[in-house]
Amino acid sequence: MLIAAMAAGAQNWYQLGFRVSTQIPLVRAYSYEDYLSNVRTPHFGLYFRAGKYVYGEIGLGYQYFKGRYEVNLHNGETINDLVETRYLVIPVKAVGDVPIAKKISFMPQVGILYEPLLKVTENILGYDKNNIESQWVLLTAGFDFRFGFITVGADYRYSFQHFFKNKPGRKPQFAGITLGVIF
Repeated sequence: MLIAAMAAGAQNWYQLGFRVSTQIPLVRAYSYEDYLSNVRTPHFGLYFRAGKYVYGEIGLGYQYFKGRYEVNLHNGETINDLVETRYLVIPVKAVGDVPIAKKISFMPQVGILYEPLLKVTENILGYDKNNIESQWVLLTAGFDFRFGFITVGADYRYSFQHFFKNKPGRKPQFAGITLGVIF
């Protein structure tokens, strides 16, 4: 049945697309003193894929994290501020394309995201490009369902680096949902 579905759904050797997503932080304590209490994480980007049934993908995107961070000071006092970090996102992935029915596909994917830090907004916490990791590399895995030219999916992202360069802590992890168009 899968072979019949593959034969019925002629696929291009390339795909172009646009996606928007949001990431939900799975880790909120970035160090022993720093805690993320509220965040918004819009992401959008373009990508190009080439292949047949398994595509190589490269893209270019933009993402920002806007959240309220709380810092517990050594004297027991807590301070907080709204901080925005902005990143360029360069995905390099392998993406499968498994036809389910005419114009419907399941698209598993795995890859690496390279995210250089572009900007950190001014804040009273002292967060800046000198103490926040400026060259993130994240492992990503997920899937899309393609319905004609619309894609809907989910992904997981795991950072190889800690959030801070100068503090011990946990590595950021995210779960995301995506919506896109593919040509």
